[in-house]
Amino acid sequence: METKKVLTRKNKPTEELHETVKKNYKSLELSYVEAYYLDYEVDENTGMINREKQVKHYTKNQITRNLKALKSAYLVAKGAAAPDEIINFRTKYHIAASTLSVVLGFSKNTISNIENEGVTSLASGRLIKMCLNNLDIMSHYVKICDAIDNHKKTEISQKLMQQGL
Repeated sequence: METKKVLTRKNKPTEELHETVKKNYKSLELSYVEAYYLDYEVDENTGMINREKQVKHYTKNQITRNLKALKSAYLVAKGAAAPDEIINFRTKYHIAASTLSVVLGFSKNTISNIENEGVTSLASGRLIKMCLNNLDIMSHYVKICDAIDNHKKTEISQKLMQQGL
């Protein structure tokens, strides 16, 4: 992850920090990486700043990213493909994200978006995971895909068969 700078109360730049967080929700253990920065503790009632103690604070952008990461962790726990699983599959079989997207019937950038921002829906995440785990299904999707030419279909099918053995 790239390191981002956040301004503290004294307008001094500080590093964005990351921590793996584990939460239990509906008997599922969710694990995701949370972004935050450290700054002085503030008493919410008086507005007084305690310069003796630093606590976690979140920018609006960090809150948005953390919520997306939590949602993605929940969907992965419910059976959706994790972004790392998709990346590993594509790397193993040398398939571009845009090609995988259209083979599975998504828009051209869907797989890339999932890899960068996390899973967005349980249905699409489960479909992707099912296809990644079953080369017969993936091969079938390649064969029936109208969005790629026959040469590309043959190339992908051969990669799937060679690596799958």
